[in-house]
Amino acid sequence: MKIKIITDSACDIPVSEKLSNVEIMNFHIAINGEDHEERVDFTMEEFYEILEKCDHIPTTAHITMIDFYEKYCKLAEEGVTDIIHVTINSLGSATYNAAIMGKQMYMDENPNSSLNISIIDSKAYSMAYGYHIICADKLINDGASASEVIEFLQNKLAKTEILLGTYSLKFMKKSGRISAAAAFAGELMGFRPVILMKDGKTEVIQKARGDKMLASAMAVKLKERISDELEYCVGCTDEASKEAISVCTEILGKAPKMVFNLGSAVSINAGPHSIGIVYLCK
Repeated sequence: MKIKIITDSACDIPVSEKLSNVEIMNFHIAINGEDHEERVDFTMEEFYEILEKCDHIPTTAHITMIDFYEKYCKLAEEGVTDIIHVTINSLGSATYNAAIMGKQMYMDENPNSSLNISIIDSKAYSMAYGYHIICADKLINDGASASEVIEFLQNKLAKTEILLGTYSLKFMKKSGRISAAAAFAGELMGFRPVILMKDGKTEVIQKARGDKMLASAMAVKLKERISDELEYCVGCTDEASKEAISVCTEILGKAPKMVFNLGSAVSINAGPHSIGIVYLCK
């Protein structure tokens, strides 16, 4: 058995992570009419600067069924017996459906193939699936079977939530995530939304009053919702958002398992001044 996990760059797994059983396929992003490849053409710090200066919000293009079909063929030629493909939330991207069609295309073109392809909709963004993929890579190295890895991922994904906070409503207004009227009222009152992302859906669960209260409000909500294991990761975009690391550590009495940069899938919609907290819920 030779297992390979495929995922997309919206997983936000740091480039510095060296994973022996994982392949990350990058999204392409249109910036001012020019095509760029995430994780190749810029660092996330550079992307935050681009967001600050660009006239129009960059747009991402989902990875196509042909891209996935070709990847499946390549891995089969390399002797891979089991592909576990974990995608970005299907409610926010066509990537999952493209993977399904890519799999069907592979099976139609290779009816006698013994390659097993399992596709999992993470129903999540960022390290809400990226962190579990890192753990799954270690399981494979320790000799876990494909079915054991799939079960692990499905169990963890079902219990994972994201708290997202932003210091500005500008990008949420531009991307259509909130109305212009709501953004204007929120900015006028100094509200900073705390958004719960769960099962592929989003909901504003609190409004912090002012920048200084955002990290604290998120940490309090985290303490209410996190499981007894206190496993969580913090995603940052700038120095202000890094305050969440110390605040969460103080309130929970435990430091995050990992600190990472929020990728384009989140920062395009939340802006370059945001906080993301990923955790296992009760």
